[in-house]
Amino acid sequence: MKKVTIYKNLVGELTVNYKRTKQRAEKISSSEDSADFIRPYFDHVMDDHEVVKVIHLNHENRVINVHHASSGTDIACLIPIKAIVRDAIMLPTTGIILVHNHPSGQTKFSKADIAVSKKLEIACNYFDIRFVDSIVITRENHSSMKDERVI
Repeated sequence: MKKVTIYKNLVGELTVNYKRTKQRAEKISSSEDSADFIRPYFDHVMDDHEVVKVIHLNHENRVINVHHASSGTDIACLIPIKAIVRDAIMLPTTGIILVHNHPSGQTKFSKADIAVSKKLEIACNYFDIRFVDSIVITRENHSSMKDERVI
């Protein structure tokens, strides 16, 4: 008689350990800090298509992670709110900054940008995660919803 292999015999246990590095992480104190920090992550796509990234912060506003959330077209990008919140919960995140580029070079927020940022802010509040800012960047400039009192 042949032995039947069951699922539990095939799956091992995966363990992840998070350890603080010796080097102190970048501290974000303003929208300018955020834009300057994240701009190199957009260098290869800045003028081609929209990309959404999330900066995860600890309680001191030090960067603990940069997450690629979505890629889109030259004029739009879907923002996966559930995935962004899930990833923030999985890390020791106490705050997030949503950042996306506008290939057109314009930093004006669209109605969709504002709506999704407000929706993400509400979702973060349910899990005690600070929604620090939503920023649009271009090669030369940036706009912050917090600075402009949009959120």
